[in-house]
Amino acid sequence: MKEYKNELKVKVNIGENLRLSIPRLIKKVIYKTHYVEIQVEKENLIKVLKILKESSKYQCKMLLDIVCVDCLNIEEIKLGRFKLIYVLNSIYNTTRVHVSTYVENNGIIETTSTLYESSVWLEREIWDMFGLYFEKHPDLRRILTDYGFSGYPLRKDFPLTGYLEVYYDVADKKIIYKPIELMQEYRNYNFGAVWGDYERKVYLENIIK
Repeated sequence: MKEYKNELKVKVNIGENLRLSIPRLIKKVIYKTHYVEIQVEKENLIKVLKILKESSKYQCKMLLDIVCVDCLNIEEIKLGRFKLIYVLNSIYNTTRVHVSTYVENNGIIETTSTLYESSVWLEREIWDMFGLYFEKHPDLRRILTDYGFSGYPLRKDFPLTGYLEVYYDVADKKIIYKPIELMQEYRNYNFGAVWGDYERKVYLENIIK
């Protein structure tokens, strides 16, 4: 219990110090069990990350991950199509700080590779999977999919089947790309329905007859 209180105290100190020192750059501070989240506008992202990294109070010198969330069909879409969460670690404070911002569809955001070298590959992955463009990135290429891949697989509006079928042709000894051919029509499922609703409906219809 004492350790938990100490951890919470560190998080509150970080959040309140940021709120008081740079109030114009901070939109919101959220305290979670294992981290503190700092919400900022994308124009202020680099400034806040630089303060967190270089200030002796915070010393968030490690960028562990960049998480991208597609906000399509959820309430957060009002703030932007994509939510980016930069997961920072401070060995000095033994705590983690999440810096989050929102980017509109087909939006552009500045790379953080000038501050954290680890973001080079992380931003390439987000570009490949979500199509978010990072301005001034030193090497923004696809990293997981093929160079000729069409679309961005982790977007919610990307079809589950994809657009092309890829396979190796033994006879021609080369990789073949061709449009997807399904053996049956793709079914649209109602995920809100409870299992057994259809059977119950048929059973009641038979009773009425």
